[in-house]
Amino acid sequence: NKQSVLYNFFEWPRRSATNISGARLVVIGISNTINLPERLKPAVQSRLGRERCVFKAYNVEETCNILKARLSGSDDAKDVTSTFDQDALTFAARKTAVMSGDIRKAFQICKAAAETVLSKMEEEGEPSQSHASRNKSGGGGNSKSAPKIVRIPDIQRAARDMFNSIINRAVSSATSFEALLIVSIASLQKHTGREKGGFDVQEILTKMKGVAESLGD
Repeated sequence: NKQSVLYNFFEWPRRSATNISGARLVVIGISNTINLPERLKPAVQSRLGRERCVFKAYNVEETCNILKARLSGSDDAKDVTSTFDQDALTFAARKTAVMSGDIRKAFQICKAAAETVLSKMEEEGEPSQSHASRNKSGGGGNSKSAPKIVRIPDIQRAARDMFNSIINRAVSSATSFEALLIVSIASLQKHTGREKGGFDVQEILTKMKGVAESLGD
């Protein structure tokens, strides 16, 4: 809570600068928020350098390339086209760019879509890819025995389920009191760093009163 660990961490380069051995230390901080330095205590801010490098969100093409590289690098999918339709990957990249820009969402969408397709294949009792290939090469296969791959409709369903989850729907339909409670707890987590909670009732009520008064209601 006092941010003493962060203070000491960023103090190390300053100490190394006065080291008679001539050794130098560089500390680089990486954050998911662009305004993290401004949210730190003044003492910690005084130990930070002024140079910042802002990483822009991946565009659609970059997201597609990363998805292909990750899928092709796995042991079970040497050829990404054997698992995902090219248009499906592009759609996942575009959907992610529009909704959040977080490439981790693209991975989650693809994973959910692939799991759904695999589950359907198992429920229908369809043969595996290698078995279907042998049937086709032997002349006894047909179009129904061809292995399924993830296509755009599968990605659409996975994205819809992810961005319109039960929690999102519950929050969007919350009453004013419920919304005030959620916002107040989130504010406590943000300013105290206690992500797991641990707030007593009086602490929450005080925050709720402050938030409500700040909104003029």
